[in-house]
Amino acid sequence: MEGQKINLKKLIIFALAIFYLVGIFIHLFLRSSEFLKILTPLFLMLTSAAVFFEDRPSKKILIWFLVGYFLTLFIEIVGVKTGLIFGPYKYGENLGIKFYGVPLVIGLNWVVLIIAAIGFAEKIKTSNYLKSFFVGLIMLLYDLILEIEAPELNYWFFERGEVPIQNFISWFIISFALSYFYFHFQIKRSLLIARFNLLFQFIFFLVLLFF
Repeated sequence: MEGQKINLKKLIIFALAIFYLVGIFIHLFLRSSEFLKILTPLFLMLTSAAVFFEDRPSKKILIWFLVGYFLTLFIEIVGVKTGLIFGPYKYGENLGIKFYGVPLVIGLNWVVLIIAAIGFAEKIKTSNYLKSFFVGLIMLLYDLILEIEAPELNYWFFERGEVPIQNFISWFIISFALSYFYFHFQIKRSLLIARFNLLFQFIFFLVLLFF
């Protein structure tokens, strides 16, 4: 049974790799296509499901996912309406249905990215504070790349096209806080698919950045 689980995970990782390769092709050659308005949020939901159901969800992980989703969605809504958290910005049309100006998939993306970063940080034998700090650094590096491509992909736009420093500070703080609670509650998951998903996303945005 354990061997079957490992093989299934490998199959899912292989499928994700194919999907990201297809995504790269579509974004490079069909970037202006209306198809992206459907493809992007759908793909984010599918990858979120793959990460969440990688192992049988426990009560702890379910609570963490739900709290993380609604908390980050709320933070994003406040951020869009006030500009006080990330700076003045608004979302484009390629991330799907919006609620108070924020795409509903954004909360999913937050928790999936953070739990993937946790998958790398938990390998380090150190305190929960330092692990959470490392998660914040991974997310900060990810955002540094993402912010360059986000306007080009019609994800979101900052006022005057400038990404303020508070955006990066907020990314770090949110990631640190949610990952700390994950470590504090001693949630145990393999996170293999999550780690590969984050790695594929890094590659995806780097390819779009340079090509």
